[in-house]
Amino acid sequence: MTEDDVDPENPRPAGHYPRFRDNEWHYVPDELAQTISLGPGGDGEEGQDWVLTYTPEQRDEDDREKVLVRLTPRSLQELYVETKNLSPDARQAGHTAECDLCGESVPLENAVPNPRGEPAHKQCYVDAYGGPEWLQDY
Repeated sequence: MTEDDVDPENPRPAGHYPRFRDNEWHYVPDELAQTISLGPGGDGEEGQDWVLTYTPEQRDEDDREKVLVRLTPRSLQELYVETKNLSPDARQAGHTAECDLCGESVPLENAVPNPRGEPAHKQCYVDAYGGPEWLQDY
């Protein structure tokens, strides 16, 4: 998807992200990328939460309003965990979880639920519970 493919009045790509279709979507074009910032919300006082700010594209230039997202220490940690050492492809591939059987990370799109409903690698599931031959091939 390129910048030319984005409709500023409807930035959610058609047919994508159905879980978030009722949420307000924003679009930050290349020329507004410099408006993105992340830093302490105060004047550097101890205990201040961090704030993510950006200016999204709107219908016209007078309709732009800066968006501020407060990040508590926990949410800042989640943001870091989700993005550290990941390639853009890996970041966009979906979320991961801890395999309930081996403890390693398993992409949710590749996981199968174990009998308790927790995500597991397909091979870990086969090793622990057996399974059909086709499941072992993944």
